[in-house]
Amino acid sequence: MIFFLFLQIEWQTINRPYSNAEQELVVYFSIPGDGLKYVTKDSLLYINYESQLKVCDKDGNQLTGDFWEVERLRDTFDIHDSVKIIIPKNSSYFHLKIIDLHAGQIFNLTEKILQINYIGNIERSIIDDTLHLAFIIINPEGNIDSMLFSIDNVKKGIPIKTGTYDDTVSLLVWALPNGNYKMEIMMFFQSKKIDKIQIPVIISRPFYLDESTWLLKVKQLRYIATSSEISELKKAKKTHRDSLWNLFWKQHDPTPTTKHNEKEIEYFERIEYCEAHFIHGDKGWQSDRAEIYIKYGEPDEISSQAYYSPPAGSFNLHDDFFDSYEIWHYYRSNLRFLFVDRFGLGEYILLNPTGLGL
Repeated sequence: MIFFLFLQIEWQTINRPYSNAEQELVVYFSIPGDGLKYVTKDSLLYINYESQLKVCDKDGNQLTGDFWEVERLRDTFDIHDSVKIIIPKNSSYFHLKIIDLHAGQIFNLTEKILQINYIGNIERSIIDDTLHLAFIIINPEGNIDSMLFSIDNVKKGIPIKTGTYDDTVSLLVWALPNGNYKMEIMMFFQSKKIDKIQIPVIISRPFYLDESTWLLKVKQLRYIATSSEISELKKAKKTHRDSLWNLFWKQHDPTPTTKHNEKEIEYFERIEYCEAHFIHGDKGWQSDRAEIYIKYGEPDEISSQAYYSPPAGSFNLHDDFFDSYEIWHYYRSNLRFLFVDRFGLGEYILLNPTGLGL
């Protein structure tokens, strides 16, 4: 089953046939184990959240809705839950809110409702490079004889029998990078288009199976890996990438007996920080400041000055004037790094790569 990521909540919507005038709406969702605030009651830790579902017509009028409150003991696992409701066929969209009753709203979703005519209960999953869809065909009168599934430039047609039955289709999506897509499903009778729907689909593979993501991840190792290690990872076959990646990080794991590699987690958290903070006029994780931040972490202190020339020294022989400069102090390591905004555009250049000389 594929879920859709919004903040830290994952979800998938399923529309199921129910009667001639109604259908069933089901929303599955998953909340990270640390995504809710825990409170103590009777010496035990509890979470308490509420799910609110409101269904509207195309004019915004509420047709139906409900809410569900959940209380459960704390554990370290993600919370998997679902809400379901019977809705009229003229329903247009729904609102789902999830509220942490101890911390406030944590999720707010508005999504269009798929109208059940000839196909329903569509569930999607992706394994490696193949997208699998399972669904129910609703064709008791034989009004359609074929369907065409298309996502981006990938297409596959299937014949449709008269009756109501379960069916599946698989599409090879190796050429599609990870991301959000709209799948179009068209229904035909004797080559004439009868109906068309669109459903959201996310292509999500482990990063080591996605070509562009894999190459980016390997490139980002430049501050910790040797050139030969990076070359070996770049050339690795898909079937070997996962094991080679884990083998690389195992040598840097400070606690190899635990489930998680803290060094790997910390490294990519620093990459993300640099992308968020050193991107305006600079080069994000590839900037000079990022190199120092990723290698040494957050500085103990930053001295900065706008429109000033730093003192002359071995790193600044000509007493140059710069738009601004920053000195990062790492007192425990006795290191200081000087960055200058040479052109006033926000790109800071490192003048003393060794951290010495100030």
